Amino acid sequence: MASATVMRGDQVVFERLDVAEVLGIWRHARGRVVSTHGQGGRAQTIDVKFEGHETLKRYLPDLFRRVR
Repeated sequence: MASATVMRGDQVVFERLDVAEVLGIWRHARGRVVSTHGQGGRAQTIDVKFEGHETLKRYLPDLFRRVR
């Protein structure tokens, strides 16, 4: 997924299922991008909230896939 396409409010799932498993989040759970960090409109890192989990802060956008 291209980092530039991730925006606040987007619903996402893990692209990297190994990361979801390590964090104890169900591999197909949907999260919501709550904030982006970057410059020039490109998200360098994102914060994602999954129900029942702490907000994941400053994760690489490429670890997630936007749900359409």
